[in-house]
This record gives sequence, C-alpha cells and structure tokens, in this order.
Amino acid sequence: MTWQAVARKEFDDAIRSRWLHGATAFFVLFVGGAALLAFGFLLPAELKDASNLFGFFVDLGIFSLSFPGLLALVLGFIALSTSYGSITEERETGTIKLALSLPNSRRDLVVGKLLGRGAVVVAALLAGFLVAFVVLVATGTGIGYGSFVPMVALTALLAIAFVSVGLGISAVADSNREATLATLGLYLIFGILWKPIAEGIPKLVNYAFEQAGAGALENVTRVKIGLFLKYLNPLRTYETLTAQVYYGAARARLVGATTGEQIVISPVLEAGVPAYLSGGAMMTILLAWIIVPTVVGYYVFQREDL
Repeated sequence: MTWQAVARKEFDDAIRSRWLHGATAFFVLFVGGAALLAFGFLLPAELKDASNLFGFFVDLGIFSLSFPGLLALVLGFIALSTSYGSITEERETGTIKLALSLPNSRRDLVVGKLLGRGAVVVAALLAGFLVAFVVLVATGTGIGYGSFVPMVALTALLAIAFVSVGLGISAVADSNREATLATLGLYLIFGILWKPIAEGIPKLVNYAFEQAGAGALENVTRVKIGLFLKYLNPLRTYETLTAQVYYGAARARLVGATTGEQIVISPVLEAGVPAYLSGGAMMTILLAWIIVPTVVGYYVFQREDL
C-alpha cells in the first residue's frame, strides 16, 4: 500500500460519507448560484462580463469587499474542516496503527491524505465553477478565458493550501480536541486578526527604533513592511493574485489596502512593482502554504509515538 492507495481511500471515504456530495452541492449553489443571480437577473446586458463578479473588488474606505475574498473565506473554512482531523481521529480510534501495519510508511500516509483530501475539496470546487461556466455561456456573458481560467487554478491552489494547513495541525496535535481548537484559532487569525497584527508590527518596530535612538522609520518603509506582512496571509495573497489576472499587478496591490497605504504606496507602484510584491513572490507564498505545513507536520508526526 502506497501514498496513491491512501489518497484513493481518502477520496472513496468522502464519497461513501457523502461529504463530497454535500461540498459539491454547496459550491454549486455558492459559485454557480452567484453567477446565475448576477448574470441571469441582476446585471443588464452591457455589464454581462465575468469580471463583474469574479473580478468584483470594491473599496468602501473603512473596509473592502470582493467576491474572491468572500469565496476564499468560505473555501478556507471548508478545506480546514476537511483535513484538521485527518490524523488525530485515526490516532484516537486506533485505526492509524492498522494503516501503518500495512506496507505503508508515515510519509505515504501524510502525502496520501494531502492529495486525497485535497482532491475532494478541489473536485467539489470545480463542480461549482463548471456550473458557473454553464451559466455564463447560457446567459451570453463574456467569459475572458485569460482571466477566468487562471482564477479557477488559483482557487484550487488555495484549497490545497488550507488542506495542507489542516493536515499539518492534525499531524502535530495530540488529540482531535486540540486540533479543533488550533484550527479555529488559526482560522480566526487568517480571517480577522492578521490585518491589525500586520499593521501593528511596523508601528512597534518604529517605536523600538525611536527608543534606541536610531530615529523613526520613513513612512513608506513602514507601509512596505505592513503590506509584505499582510501578503503572508494566504487569503490576501490569493485575493491579490486574482485581482492581478483581471486588473494588472499595480492596481491589484492596492486591493484591500487602507486609504493611507494607497496614498503612500501608489508612487512606488507607478515606478514598478517591487520584487517582494511581485506576482512571483505572491505565488511563492501561496505555494509555501501548500508545502511547509505538510512538511512540518510530517517531521513532527514521524517522531511521535503512537
């Protein structure tokens, strides 16, 4: 038994438990339903373009709103709920010893669970986008494949990233209760607390410099630090990359930024997007969220007594 068999078992278990059916129905209603509502009923013919939904970003001053951002929040929760108990549940029931008694290593188990549970979430997600695509065609909506297809691919990567995060937590946690609490706490940080923390760290650094007699940091330096820290959040990274495929790199970097940040960073972006804010850097961050949690989880799990 190898990681391929583990992945197949995880996927088959999702089908038998009807989890895949439920997740598929949800994404069909959420993504496909949003497309039907927008292009079938709400938007006039001249606004029937996929970018007016999947590329919908609005800055309301106090906060920003976007369809990709909302999708990312929901997707993150579903993906985490799929994987956070993947190992702890088997440890508590004792079935993990049976799985490892076969010609199957702990690495096979971790890799198989990542791919199997990731495939479950991605399959459900793609079903939602498929229905949305049918709606776009049926309503005569302009699709813009050069933007729509990359967005779907980015969303699938985000799903796998959150599955990896949940799997990493499950591999490290000693119990299912511990994994549940850690997952809820991390989701709270991703969804709510990350932004104020990222904005607060440059202020603390600036205060430390002043107290050390080194002088205050330049305003643009503080903004650059804050933006980079915000982009370490996979939700923000995904939202920015999605905005980039619709509106270009410079404009995408202003999505979700505060008014003060936009004023300071706009002249910098006019001269060119800095390397640490480039599309390559954003993609590296997103891929790191797929690789690092699983690798760290495996490293800890490999040394745990069962």
